[in-house]
Amino acid sequence: MTFRQMELFVAVCEYKSINKTSAAYHISQQGISKTIREVEEELGCVLLNRDINGVSPTRFGTYFLNECRIILERKNYVCSHITQIEDMPQETIYLGMAFGVVSSLPYRLIGDFERLHPHVKIEYSDHTDYYLESLAKKDEYDFCITTGVVDRERLSSELLFQEGVYLCIPCTHELYEKEKITMENLKGQRYAMFSTQFHIRHNFDTACRNAGFEPEIVIASSDFNSLKEIAQHNNLLFVVPGHTIRPDDARLRYEKFPDDRFTWDVNFVKKNNKVLTENMMAFYRYLKEQFPKKMCPLWGRNLR
Repeated sequence: MTFRQMELFVAVCEYKSINKTSAAYHISQQGISKTIREVEEELGCVLLNRDINGVSPTRFGTYFLNECRIILERKNYVCSHITQIEDMPQETIYLGMAFGVVSSLPYRLIGDFERLHPHVKIEYSDHTDYYLESLAKKDEYDFCITTGVVDRERLSSELLFQEGVYLCIPCTHELYEKEKITMENLKGQRYAMFSTQFHIRHNFDTACRNAGFEPEIVIASSDFNSLKEIAQHNNLLFVVPGHTIRPDDARLRYEKFPDDRFTWDVNFVKKNNKVLTENMMAFYRYLKEQFPKKMCPLWGRNLR
């Protein structure tokens, strides 16, 4: 069934005459009658009553007439707006993301948004948490996705999702075979850890201090893969958010961090006085739809 067939059927019903429709559309009466028969055959019902006064829709025809009008109205709306796309101004949204965040996002999240909004381009880059915050305050990004905020007087944040944090124990470490690990067991241990430019580092330090000790950080880095290799080769403990866990890695045991208050929180961040455009708001709503506020599914599992 085509739009053209629908248009002719609606016209016949409105003119109440095949003859008048023929004159208005410059199509023979036989051609219009053939079109109506084809639609009736496709639908399996009679659409028009015919008598000496003209034509009128049957009860099937009345239902079909209403649906045709809705469909054709929507078709006209699409046609009128699709021609405006070429003239629609392109908007670029500048997005900053903390290192590690992009690997936790749904695959092709940004690409899918751009396909849904062809007049919007997302440009993003990665930085450490604290440097990203300084750039956000300078308006170098429209908004950011980061794992914490320090300056809450100038920046506002909203939690997108939260993951559990895991202690990573090399197979050569003394704690590898220990059944239950507590904060007391972590006292006096040596660690490979993210640099002080990451919130996960400060949250780790806080968890240790709350337990009454200062952690011994042997090596600090911004590179997760480097930390992992250094820790394994030097028998050091380290911590990671849940989405980075590889349960098939027999060289490491992953244990839920003993302090449940230590989590990896991913936030939507913007300057307090930043006014978001309609497209920015669309991306903000899109992000919220992608991230239900719940813990990573791995939370509560011990993996070795």
